[in-house]
Amino acid sequence: MEIYTKEQLKYFNDDERLNILKKSWGISSDEPIQIIGDLSRTLNLDAVIIYRLNNIRLNNGKHIEYPISDLDNKNVSDIYVPRSIEESIKTEVNSGKVILVTAMLELSSEAERTRRTNPLYLSAIVGTAHRLHVITNNEILNDDNGEFLVKDSILNHYVHKNIKEIQENINNVKIQKDELDKDFKQLNQQNEILKKNINSLEVEITEREEHKKTISNEIEELKILAEKEKELMGEKLEKFRSFAKSKATTLLNLELIEQEEYDDIMMIESNHEDMETYVNFHEELDSNFSEAVSHIQSYLFKNEIAYPRYIIEDFFALIKTNDLIVLAGESGSGKTNLVKSFAKAVGGESIIIPVKPNWTSSEDLLGYYNPLEKKYLSTPFLDALIKANKNPNKLYLICLDEMNLARVEYYFADFLSLLEERNGLPEIKLYSEDESSHVLSEFKNVLDLIGAAKERYQKNHVVDFVKMLQDEEINNELKRVFGFSDKDSLIKYHSDLRRMISGIINTPSSIVFPKNVRIIGAINIDETTHYLSPKILDRAHIMKFGSPLLYDWDSIENEINKDRLYDIDTSLKLKFDIDDFGTRSPYPSFNKENEFCKNVVELTKKYFSPLGIEVGLRTIRQGLNYKKIFIEQGSNESFVINNFVMHKILPKLTFDGSKKVMVDGYEKEKITLLDEFRNELKEYIAIDENTIEYKTNNAIHELEEIVRMSRNNNNIVNYWA
Repeated sequence: MEIYTKEQLKYFNDDERLNILKKSWGISSDEPIQIIGDLSRTLNLDAVIIYRLNNIRLNNGKHIEYPISDLDNKNVSDIYVPRSIEESIKTEVNSGKVILVTAMLELSSEAERTRRTNPLYLSAIVGTAHRLHVITNNEILNDDNGEFLVKDSILNHYVHKNIKEIQENINNVKIQKDELDKDFKQLNQQNEILKKNINSLEVEITEREEHKKTISNEIEELKILAEKEKELMGEKLEKFRSFAKSKATTLLNLELIEQEEYDDIMMIESNHEDMETYVNFHEELDSNFSEAVSHIQSYLFKNEIAYPRYIIEDFFALIKTNDLIVLAGESGSGKTNLVKSFAKAVGGESIIIPVKPNWTSSEDLLGYYNPLEKKYLSTPFLDALIKANKNPNKLYLICLDEMNLARVEYYFADFLSLLEERNGLPEIKLYSEDESSHVLSEFKNVLDLIGAAKERYQKNHVVDFVKMLQDEEINNELKRVFGFSDKDSLIKYHSDLRRMISGIINTPSSIVFPKNVRIIGAINIDETTHYLSPKILDRAHIMKFGSPLLYDWDSIENEINKDRLYDIDTSLKLKFDIDDFGTRSPYPSFNKENEFCKNVVELTKKYFSPLGIEVGLRTIRQGLNYKKIFIEQGSNESFVINNFVMHKILPKLTFDGSKKVMVDGYEKEKITLLDEFRNELKEYIAIDENTIEYKTNNAIHELEEIVRMSRNNNNIVNYWA
């Protein structure tokens, strides 16, 4: 062991001095100095309690000395322990017990080393003093100076224990090293594989680069060909436009088509710009649907049309579902007025189509091709669809007024089946390919006849209609092709040809259902009307209207004032993008873990199924879709179940309440079960009793009234009565 003088140690820094100690005591430089000693307390010169370790040994049992030749006491006999030791150890020492402790050491502060004239004086590292054992009287000996010493047997026990733990740690390290060696070997193997893969990828990249160059060259060649083809197509299109213009101009001059039809043929866009000022939904309302509802309600109120907010919220959400909406209520309850006023408020258009009692098929809705008259007989409904197709950025609300004057399932079922297509826009076939070919053939005959007349009676590029009919050959051909007779007047000739040509131009063989159209039905329930069939109820959302005279007008005005948009002019209409009104997409999937699904399934098992109310996956998925939209527009989620019951469940309540059904092994009258459903519904609907909704749009109140009316009518339950 190398010995130093105090003077020599002055020239070493603290790290070097610590390494001198470790080297002297056989400790490697990267290991801590760990010792064992007994802990005691004493008072320093300032009468402050301090704690020291005495009888110091390394954790291998070795006695240690400071390697300083001119030090009076070279033995490491005591070590200062900071007062941050555990309170439990302090308590035991303070009570007079002798505690065997292990700790790690570091050089003391420079001031302490100077005070002790020992440049290598050590102290315990804060937080490393740990209790090993409480020394009993029979485990200590008194030395010659009267100081007690811990028996070697006790020290050796903990020394050996530490050595054993160290050996275990060494063994664990060896095991970990072996595992690391294996991992390293595997990594080397993987590295070799990666190198091979990288080489393969580099080859592949080179090949792809070459392939890319080849494709780029081919693309350039295709661009050149495309430009040539574009020029050729442009020339052909110009020739076609010239031909179409010649024919269309002739028809226009003969007054067989209108200027608007001429513009459609020539694909001339209308110059009628909408100069009206709007509030932009995205820019001025920041795409906030809740504020949009407030704006619409306020706009209608300024136009002397008052609706509670919940009606506008509900109607707006239903529009965005792209489902059939049925507005039910007494005459004058504001059904069609809601359609008209809402469309106006959002810059859209409403088209009200009265349903006639004699409608029995889809032809009454969409029209049909009449081979005798050689034209397609259109309907106001089809005209509305075609008009909407020509104006794709405007919302069209087509309302079938008094929808149930005829049986809805007769004239509307086929169309409703088309609307069930959710993966895209459905296509409506108007007439067959054979009929389409026949129509085009007749149109060609007309054009040929007019062309022949034009060649014979050319006058400033205009042929007179009367002059054309004066030609005996052309006149006879018109009679043959179109069934005209000598008794028909020129006016009839002209009007029939005009109608036929108009039908050909304006009515295609098929039409894609416009994404800017929503179909709405308005129904009254009385002795002159038909009930809606289960098929219609299952696919539609029913909104029931009460008498507007029952509205709380002051509450409506308070709603408007509360939600008022002070910095926006609510006398202006709102401008939306057409997709803001919802897109036709698949309904959300049924998820048994979804809270809404779980609630509906539970209610179906307990009430709907025993009452004979059919609730299938379509109904639940429609409800999920409505819920998603309703919440996205900032509406109150607590109304979702309420509105679902109002839209989809209550309209199906038509049965004999006296009939008994088995529920949980007991017989119950349906009317009793319905009343139990009303009571349980209170757990699903949390509606503030001070709101208009609670008073006028409450499924619980509706059920109370239905149960009351049915008990007064021999327990016959009928929502529509």
